[in-house]
Amino acid sequence: MNKTQQEHLSRLLDKRQAIVQSERNQKNKSWWQESIPWCRDMWRRIPKGNNSGGIPFMVAPDNSIWSHIFDMDLRDYYTDAFTHLEKQMTIDIYRFEQFSDDTFLDSPLFIWFGVITELTFFGVQPIFFKNREGWIEKIPLLENKEKLNQLELPDFFKSGLMPRIHRFYEEMNAMAAGRFRIMFPDWARGPFCMAAHLRGLQNLLMDMVIDPDFVHRLMRFVTDAHKHWVAERSKFLGEPVQKLKLYNDEVDCPTLSPDMYREFILSYEQELTRIHGGIVYWHSCGNTTVFVEDINELPRLEMFHVSPWADLEKVVDVMGGKIPLDINLDPMEDVLQSDPDGMEQRLRSIMDICGEIPYCVRADAFQIVNGLEQDLEQIKLWARLARRVLHPDR
Repeated sequence: MNKTQQEHLSRLLDKRQAIVQSERNQKNKSWWQESIPWCRDMWRRIPKGNNSGGIPFMVAPDNSIWSHIFDMDLRDYYTDAFTHLEKQMTIDIYRFEQFSDDTFLDSPLFIWFGVITELTFFGVQPIFFKNREGWIEKIPLLENKEKLNQLELPDFFKSGLMPRIHRFYEEMNAMAAGRFRIMFPDWARGPFCMAAHLRGLQNLLMDMVIDPDFVHRLMRFVTDAHKHWVAERSKFLGEPVQKLKLYNDEVDCPTLSPDMYREFILSYEQELTRIHGGIVYWHSCGNTTVFVEDINELPRLEMFHVSPWADLEKVVDVMGGKIPLDINLDPMEDVLQSDPDGMEQRLRSIMDICGEIPYCVRADAFQIVNGLEQDLEQIKLWARLARRVLHPDR
């Protein structure tokens, strides 16, 4: 890092620190329960249960939009530690100043290479792009399912993206110079997600019918790999295993039936819950309506994600009052292609369904549709309207 970069980073650190300590940031923080740090992008926290002062909301554009706002090549963001730290703080500051949502900034900063990270631990090759999130090679690693016998538990220091994670952890901590803590990534992907991308979703669905024993062997392997990795993380950091965050976008109906979820997935999620001492967050962007009774039985679940495709009334009927809800809007229908009347109607519908239960509203996963400037104005319009509708007493 040269002198110019060092001075630029110091200014960003000062500005972010001022935001962390600001009165508005502390007010934002009051919406949320105390929780473990969020070791990745797409910030989340658990909403408090008293809605008398209003409902917290969040705005979270996808990295593909950030790349255009800041003329940022995501290939640099995911390979260069300075860029990863500098752009992360730049995004934090922009969000706080431009969207006026209820996200609050706390001290820790993260390292995050995207949803493909854990897959690389087994030999899957990542592909990074200039203006969109990274992905993986087209042919699944376990296209030939006999290769499962050759897979080994991940090496915490050498497998896949782990050397880059350790390099970023060392370099970013040095650049932060003790002013902000750099969080080490945690394992985010659920076991079925891992199995689906290692084997290929279509192959795995066929296996469920014609070779269920293989499916359980694969689920057993990815669950054991998860347990091994988080134990190594705990040892490396000298801290207890954190509560679990389960990202399960492939748990979706009609892709899966409730019986398939119970037979092939639920027991492994329950096992991981016991290892982690609870689940902070259960997430799927799919339609999870038919699974909510089973998910509701997972022990010590602290927050559940309600996607735009799930039946909110059914979720509230099953979980309402017991588990705080993270309610996601349809980024196209509810924001980018909506008008103020439609935006307000959607928000008031959510409020009518949820009543006094603890929940928050998220507008995220935006892609550029109508051009960057027009889409940003539409997102800001939604944020202003959400503040008026969801914060009647503030």
